[in-house]
Amino acid sequence: MPATSIDTFFACSLLVVLVVSVMATMPEAMNPFLDGLADKNDTERLQQLAQYIVLSTGAPADWGNNRDVSPTDFGLALNNASTPYTLDADKVTRLNSRNAYSINYAQLLDALKVSNIALEIHIQPLFNTSINLMSSTNNGSETNYNFEITTQNSGLPVVSNMSCYLIVRNFVDNMTSFTNSSGKGAAAFKVPNSINGSALLIVFARAQANPSVVSFGISSFEHDAQVPEVNDTFAGLNPLDYRLNVSFDYLNEQVLGAYAFSYSYWANLTMLANTTQTAEYSFPHFLDKSTTVLVLTGLNGTESFAEWVSYPQIPLDIGVNFDSSNSTENVASFTYIVTIDSASYKLQINCMEVG
Repeated sequence: MPATSIDTFFACSLLVVLVVSVMATMPEAMNPFLDGLADKNDTERLQQLAQYIVLSTGAPADWGNNRDVSPTDFGLALNNASTPYTLDADKVTRLNSRNAYSINYAQLLDALKVSNIALEIHIQPLFNTSINLMSSTNNGSETNYNFEITTQNSGLPVVSNMSCYLIVRNFVDNMTSFTNSSGKGAAAFKVPNSINGSALLIVFARAQANPSVVSFGISSFEHDAQVPEVNDTFAGLNPLDYRLNVSFDYLNEQVLGAYAFSYSYWANLTMLANTTQTAEYSFPHFLDKSTTVLVLTGLNGTESFAEWVSYPQIPLDIGVNFDSSNSTENVASFTYIVTIDSASYKLQINCMEVG
C-alpha cells in the first residue's frame, strides 16, 4: 500500500474525530436522555448513546482505578481530559474479562441505565503487528534468531518504525527496525546458550504516517527448552492504576524477572508485596505514545515460564457477539478514533433495541 494511501486513511480517521468532537459538551446533559432511551429505536438515538459512552467519565469519575468500586453511571472518558475522546486506561482495562477487577456486561448495562438495548464494545489497535520466527541457528555459545514482522491494516500494509524486545528469564535485549512499503520488516537477535527457557519477542510498531498510532505483537517460543505453555498458564496478571497484581497458579513458583516495556522505554517492576501465591508490583507511567506490556518470567520447578499482559488490557470485547447472531439487520455500528495515554486506538460500539 503506497504511503499516500496510509496518509489518507489516518487523515480520514482524524476527520471523524473532528466531526464528532462538536458533541464534546454533551455528556453531563445526557442523563435525562438516557432515562428515556429504552423507548427509542432510531439510529440517531443509538448514536447519542454511543457518544455518551466515549464522552462521559461515568460516576464516580474515578471508578476505573478503584478495584472495589463498580460504576453507578457508565462512561469511559478520562476525568479532566484536555481533549474529547480521551479514554481512561483503567476504565478500559476493567472491560476485559481476563482482568480480576473487571466489570461484567450486566454491571455495564445497569450503570448505563438502559433496559432494552443490547450492545457490544470492541477496542483494538488501529493496525495489526504479526511475528513469524523464520530461523534459529545454534552456534555453540549462542543461538541466532531471525524474525519476519508484518504490519497491516485490514490486509493493507502500514509503513512503521519498530522497537523490538527479546526476553528469556532475566535476559533482555532490544533493537530497532522498520517495515517497508509492503509492510514487511525483520528483526535478528543473538541469545546466549548459557540461559534457557520460555522466550518472548515483543514488537511495538509505530506508523510513520502518524506517531500516535502504535500497534504491538508478541511471539512466544522456546530457547533451548521445552515448547512454552500458552499465556496465563502459570500466573494471572492483573494491571490497574499502575499496579500489577499477580496470582500464581502453582505453589512455590520462582520469579526471575519482572518488566515493563513500551515503544521507547523499558524498566524493571518494583515489588510492593508478595506471599506464597500472590505478588504486587508497581510499574512506571512511561511518557510514551504506546501500550505498555508487562512481563513476568520465572520457574515452576524445572519448567520455565514467561507470562505477559498489556496495559491498557486490549484488544477486548464486552457484550453481545452480534457476528454470531441471526438478526443483525437492525444493529447500528459506530466507530471512533480514541486516545489512551497519548496513543490512538479504534473503538467500535454496536447496539440495537431488543425485546
